[in-house]
Amino acid sequence: MLSRLLRVGGASNTVLEAHVPYSARSLRDWLGMAPAQACSAETARAMATTAFARAIELGGDFGFAVTASLATTRPKRGTHRAHMAFQDSLSTRTWKLAFDKAARSREEEERLVETAAIQALAHALDLGEPPAISGTHAEDDGRFAGLMLGRDTHVAAERFGAILPGAFNPLHDGHRAMRSDAEQRLGQRVGYELSIANVDKPMLDYLELHARLAQFDDTEIVVTNAPTFIDKARALGGVVFVVGTDTLQRIAETRYYVDEAQRDAAIDELSTLGCTFLVYGREDGGVFKALEDLPLPRALGSMCTGVPESQFRRDVSSMALRRSRGTLHTSP
Repeated sequence: MLSRLLRVGGASNTVLEAHVPYSARSLRDWLGMAPAQACSAETARAMATTAFARAIELGGDFGFAVTASLATTRPKRGTHRAHMAFQDSLSTRTWKLAFDKAARSREEEERLVETAAIQALAHALDLGEPPAISGTHAEDDGRFAGLMLGRDTHVAAERFGAILPGAFNPLHDGHRAMRSDAEQRLGQRVGYELSIANVDKPMLDYLELHARLAQFDDTEIVVTNAPTFIDKARALGGVVFVVGTDTLQRIAETRYYVDEAQRDAAIDELSTLGCTFLVYGREDGGVFKALEDLPLPRALGSMCTGVPESQFRRDVSSMALRRSRGTLHTSP
C-alpha cells in the first residue's frame, strides 16, 4: 500500500509519515503499550489514533492503519484476516477483511488487502465508494472534536469542585460507592472525569468513547484531554481529586516525569492551584494499602486526606471485571 501511495507524484503533499511496526516490540513502542493481539480491530484503532495524534503534530488531520495476519511459512490457528482503521477529529471507522486459508497465496492476500485499504481510505476521505467488506463507524456528537484536536481542555455539562478520575472500563459499584462516600465527606457533588488521552495508552477513539460515556448521565461526567494530574488541574482548577492509593502512588513515580525535579515542580503547582486529594485504600498484590502505607514526597502527602479502611473498603477493579467477562485487553 505504501509503495502505491508513494509512487504518485506529489505524494509528499498528502503522506506526512509512515510507520511499519512489524515486530512485537516495534508495535509496543509505537503504541506505548503491548496489545493483547497484534491483528485485531482494537489494535487497528489504537494504531489509527496514534497515527492521528502524530498527524496533528505534523499539521495533518487524520491517521490510517492496517494490521494483518496473512499466509506465511507456518500454519496459523486463527483466520487469515486484516483490520483497517481511520481516525480524524470527527469520526472513527473500521473495516475487516477475512480469507479462506487455503484459497490464496500470500501475494494474492496482500494484493486484496492493499486494494481494500486504499478503497477504505479513499472512502473515509470522501473520494470514492466504500469497500465491499464489513465495517463500523462512529462519529463525534458535536462535543468532542475540539478535545481530539487539542483545542479544548474539557467538556462538561456542570462544574464540579471535586472529581473522581478513571478509565471506567467498566464503571462498577466500587466507583459508585467511592463517589457517594466522597460526596458525604466533602459535602459537595463529585463528578467522574474521563480523559481521552492517557500517558500509558493511545487516545480513545469515538467507538470506545461513546461506549464509556453510555455508562453515565451527562450531568455527572467531565471529559478531558488531560492525561496527567497537572493537566487536569490546569483544565479544571483547584479541585479535590478523589483517588485510590494506586493512582496516588503513580503521581509520585518519577517515570511519569523527566526527573525528580520536574515531579516536585508539578506537585508544587498542584498545591499552588489549590488541589487536594481524598485518598481511599486499595488492595495491591493481596495487601491492602492505605494512605499512610505510601512513601510519598512530603509536599504531596501534605495535600492528602486518607479514608480509614474501617470506614470504607471495596475490593473490586475494572481489570478483574474484564477478566471475569472474558473481555480483558490492553487497548484503549
